[in-house]
Order: sequence, then C-alpha cells, then structure tokens
Amino acid sequence: MATEPRAEPPQAGSSAAAAAGGSAPQQAPPASQSSTGGGAGAWNNNTRITGLWSINEDRNSWVYVASVGWVKLANNSESAIIALTILGAHAKQMGSTVNYNTDDGTGQLTQMYVW
Repeated sequence: MATEPRAEPPQAGSSAAAAAGGSAPQQAPPASQSSTGGGAGAWNNNTRITGLWSINEDRNSWVYVASVGWVKLANNSESAIIALTILGAHAKQMGSTVNYNTDDGTGQLTQMYVW
C-alpha cells in the first residue's frame, strides 16, 4: 500500500507569476474537454495546484488541487508520473490555471493542461 500525504500545504501569499512580471500566454485555455471510450474520467477546469508531495516510493507523487484536496498522479509508467510531476511543479510555481482529467477507476490524475 502506498503512503499518502496527510496535511494540506501552507497557503502562499502571492503568485510567482505576478511577481515575475513577464509576458503571459496569449491563447486561452479550452472551454471544455470531452473524452470518448471506456474508462474516461471527469475534466476539472480552472483549478490551481497549491502543493506537491512525494515520498521515497516508486511512482508515488501527489498534487494538492485548491478546493479539491490531494490527487494522486497516474502511476502507470515512469515517464507519465515524471511528466505530470513536472507540469504540476510548474503550475504551482507560476500560479497557473490547470485543467485536468482523472481516471474513473482509480481517481488518479491522468492528463493535465497548464496555462
């Protein structure tokens, strides 16, 4: 059984993106996403990642989604969990808007758009 995070992350005072000042992306996030086929999960749009958590265990990494809580990243492959962890870390650091999809069967975050 994999270990799970137990606490909420501390709240940040201000967004790193606002402090950085640089130019922002000009393209808007997609309004909605749809999936087809079996096992498709639900899209959660316009959220923010406010925390990251991992432990010295294979493929055990989590993100804290504001107003949702801890969500486990898909652990079906090394490359998937590494890519999702990198995207989550970037979203947290920049205070970016995130759209993500979770798998119905496992509840794990399987896809992520970071804006």
